[in-house]
Amino acid sequence: MSLSLVLFLVFCIGKVLGNFSVIVIGAGPSGIAAATKLLQHSVNVTVLEAENRIGGRINTVKFGDGLVELGAEYCHGEVGNIVKELVNGYDLLEPNFNYLNGEIYYSNGSKLDHGFVREMQDLILSENKEENYDTRGKSIGEVFMHKYNSTLVEKYKSDENKLKLLKEGLHFAERSILISEGSFSWFDASADSDWLECPGNQTLVWKGVGYKTVLEILMKSYPNPDEKLPLDDKLFLNSKVTKINWGEKPIKVHTSDKVYSADYVIFTPSIGVLKAGSDLFTPSLPPKKHKAIDSIGFAGVVKLFLRFPVKWWDDNDKYFAFFWSDDDLKSENFPEGPRKNGKSWVTQLLDLSRVGHNTNVWMIWISGEMVPEIEQLPIETLKKGVNFTLEKFLGKDYNITEIGEVLRSGWVTNENFRGTYSFTRNGLYQKGVSYQNDLAEPLEGLFFAGEATNPVHFATVHGAIESGHREARRILDPRNKN
Repeated sequence: MSLSLVLFLVFCIGKVLGNFSVIVIGAGPSGIAAATKLLQHSVNVTVLEAENRIGGRINTVKFGDGLVELGAEYCHGEVGNIVKELVNGYDLLEPNFNYLNGEIYYSNGSKLDHGFVREMQDLILSENKEENYDTRGKSIGEVFMHKYNSTLVEKYKSDENKLKLLKEGLHFAERSILISEGSFSWFDASADSDWLECPGNQTLVWKGVGYKTVLEILMKSYPNPDEKLPLDDKLFLNSKVTKINWGEKPIKVHTSDKVYSADYVIFTPSIGVLKAGSDLFTPSLPPKKHKAIDSIGFAGVVKLFLRFPVKWWDDNDKYFAFFWSDDDLKSENFPEGPRKNGKSWVTQLLDLSRVGHNTNVWMIWISGEMVPEIEQLPIETLKKGVNFTLEKFLGKDYNITEIGEVLRSGWVTNENFRGTYSFTRNGLYQKGVSYQNDLAEPLEGLFFAGEATNPVHFATVHGAIESGHREARRILDPRNKN
């Protein structure tokens, strides 16, 4: 028997027995998915997490008398969605309320006509594709405005009042679409992408238990804590990685106070961390990897939670959206805080929605180019701006009471994330070219996971979990000698 064959057999036997070590960088859904799958195969695993908690962009926290999600909110779809598959049988998910049944308020304090606004909302929710219109190389904004002009504007071209509202509605439409896309402008995101929707309800929410439960299921601490996988003593919080020397074998991973060694490393932090971390890897990543990192879009949105000590709404109220007139968009009635292109940051507040299973708590989605500045506003300025907006839109119909506690997300300005979820950049989509696959392609002992490495389910928790399992399987495969 040749020496090379002997070495290969030894290698394969070692893999089968789990006789090797893996460092997982990041304890978000992809990192936890990878680590737990490896642990179930008796692999020697170490998990290094920069934050003081696990979860990554899942961040379920106590607020008011219940839980809120500072990060991931929805389980998107029911068929072919690993999140839904993991929770099946536990009765943890329920449909979110239908915001189409909510009220859209104009900035003069009046309600907009339901039927007219519904036409706009249906267009916002519709697919980007349009017959006889070539979307190649076009942004979501360009495609939407083409549809807008060829359908609604054409339909109401003889109605001066509705045409005015349609023109003003573009601001509302962009902010709505940006919540889904995660980009700062709808001209940044491509109308074409390889993203695939899992069939079923796209806005399933958690029945008061929080998105963190899916992590507990992965770690087997839910529903029976006695069956929890032995991860605690292998997981190190507040351990930000500063250098990965993948040119050495074993690979050396440096934190501020320690150097770890392993046969394999799975890197799971966000694409935002990769964009900012050009000096993180030694040797430098190859050009193909850098091109993938540069080509995947990444920006963010803000979630703002408000608790009102005194109730001001009716029991049936669940959703209010804010539709600005052109005059009010450019007014200086609220002078505090940042402005861009003549608009105050308060014009970026999209809507106000009730948080389920949490008394007197509401949430505001915020999107657009001022997200980084809004993340850093003083809380008192934030409260004043929100109160100004609520009074302006809802003050005629409701006696708005004082805001109590405020909780705000801060993903873009947190250097351990630098954004919320990835998107396909405008002008960079090519059929048959997947920058996500290029990013996921392993190097010598160095593997990549995370939502931005999923070619069809990026920007989702199920996409992140799939990617963690993918890289764990890749390492467990005896044929893989990298």
